[in-house]
Amino acid sequence: MALSHSMEIEVGSKQVTFDNTYIKVTEYHGNKSHMTFVVSWSESVNSSHLKQATYGCSINLDGENPVRQAYLYLKTLPEFADAVDC
Repeated sequence: MALSHSMEIEVGSKQVTFDNTYIKVTEYHGNKSHMTFVVSWSESVNSSHLKQATYGCSINLDGENPVRQAYLYLKTLPEFADAVDC
């Protein structure tokens, strides 16, 4: 699973927009109640990372797998509001 969404990053003194970036949870760590995960943005599935960030959320051990829960959590955040599954 991954997400697709546009993003802007600053390159030098200019804001550059990337349409339909590929957003993937690349690693996660956690315990019974909380997980931390790294999210990477790239132009496509096989291209190098444009950006990485770390997020955290609660985890439900009786729920879907942890990576799926991470994506569901991301979609609740304003910056991923329009992201689509890909």
